[in-house]
Amino acid sequence: MKKSFLLLFVVFATFMTSCSGWLTGKSDHSPEIYSSLFFVNPVFNGDSLIGAQDTIAVVNDPTDDSYELTDTIYIGDTVVFANTYYAYENDLVAVQISWDSLRMNLWYNLSEDIQKVLTSSSDVERGRLYFQPGYNRVSFPIYFTPIQKGGMTIKLAVESTSEAYPINSALIYIPVKEHVADSIQAN
Repeated sequence: MKKSFLLLFVVFATFMTSCSGWLTGKSDHSPEIYSSLFFVNPVFNGDSLIGAQDTIAVVNDPTDDSYELTDTIYIGDTVVFANTYYAYENDLVAVQISWDSLRMNLWYNLSEDIQKVLTSSSDVERGRLYFQPGYNRVSFPIYFTPIQKGGMTIKLAVESTSEAYPINSALIYIPVKEHVADSIQAN
């Protein structure tokens, strides 16, 4: 009887420590970043995307856990993709976007609703967005135009109030070429 009670106690104690989130109703997920397809030279009707010259997906590169566009874009192309940053049952703390401004022009438009929940620590022009407590998801499109050929990157990062997994990031590699007609005219 004592052995079965001891065994039951060990099982119950293990269950209590491994499932504390389940018992308290809180989860501790890593925040996530979701991106849409990349639309090259998009055509809009108002704020609705109605077409694009090309649609490009991203694939994961397992060697460095980055993401890479599945096709090349060209200097001067305008590319748009939508992002969602999601903290599950935790609060968003920050979203950061990093890019080389000497190699690409990058911009995004934040809705009034998003702008209202940013703290004074935010630097929107530099891609540093800090959020007031109480919000767990934000979505907005990012636009960029390469101004040099070669490889370039955009780094997306999200931080939440998760105790175990507060930060997640994604590095996107973008191959850029010069239009053949442009390089012939330059010679």
